[in-house]
Amino acid sequence: MRAPRFGAAVGARPRGRSPGGAALARAFAVLWAATAMAAGCAYYTVSGGSPGGIRSIAVPVAANATAESRVAERLTERLVAAYTRDGQLRVVDVDRAEAVLQLRLQLVEDAPFTYTAAEVTQQYRLHLVVAADLVRAADDEVLTHLERLEGSATYDASLPDDQGRDPALLEALDMVVEEVVDRTTAGW
Repeated sequence: MRAPRFGAAVGARPRGRSPGGAALARAFAVLWAATAMAAGCAYYTVSGGSPGGIRSIAVPVAANATAESRVAERLTERLVAAYTRDGQLRVVDVDRAEAVLQLRLQLVEDAPFTYTAAEVTQQYRLHLVVAADLVRAADDEVLTHLERLEGSATYDASLPDDQGRDPALLEALDMVVEEVVDRTTAGW
C-alpha cells in the first residue's frame, strides 16, 4: 500500500474527482456551447439582405464622362451579368424595378507603369473610376452611394489592343463590378 500524500487522510479520494464529476463537467460544457451558439446567432439571418429590402434592380447604360463610349457599355453589360450570376437581385427593366443603379464612368486613363533601361514604356497601367447610386424607384431615396470605385490593371505596351489593353480593361472593370455587386447586395 502506498503512503498517503502529505496532508491527505488515509482512504481519501484525490481532490477534484468526485463520482459523476466528469459527467457533470460534460453537461456543463454542452450547455455552455449551446448558449454561446444561440447568442452568436441571435442576429444572424440567412435571407439575402439588400439595402432597403429591394428584390429587383434595373441597370441602365452608365453615364459617361470620358471619350470612350464602349467602356460605359461594357461596364453595364458586366454588371448585369454579375447580378444575374449572384442571384440576390433580379435584373429587370427600369419600369418594373424596385431600384435603379445609376452609374457614372468618370475616368479611364492609361499611364506608363514600367520602363526599359532605354526609358521606353514597357507596361501601361489602365485605371478607371466609377461612381454609383442605388436609388429606390418608388421614392427616389438613395439606398447606397458609392462615390469612387476604382479598378486598375497593367498591360504590355508592345501588344496589340486585343491582347493587351482590352483584357486589362476587362480586369479593371471586373474589380469595379465586384465591388458594386458586393456593396449593393450586402445585408447589415
